[in-house]
Amino acid sequence: MKITLSIIQILLSIFLSALIFLQAKGQNEANSNILSDTGSQRRGWEKFIFNLTLVVTVLFLISSIAQLIN
Repeated sequence: MKITLSIIQILLSIFLSALIFLQAKGQNEANSNILSDTGSQRRGWEKFIFNLTLVVTVLFLISSIAQLIN
């Protein structure tokens, strides 16, 4: 069981890293400033990848907790 959880964590971490790199775009001042009002809406693919990143992050956290308990 522990080996299976380790493999799942490795795969999720690789997938999460890839999703984060897919979201990376040119970092100008509007993108790097959280408090800026000039942000853009996420639409289409960008929104899908953002939501998928959130799901994979939650799955990674769940697998981490499950491995900690076992």
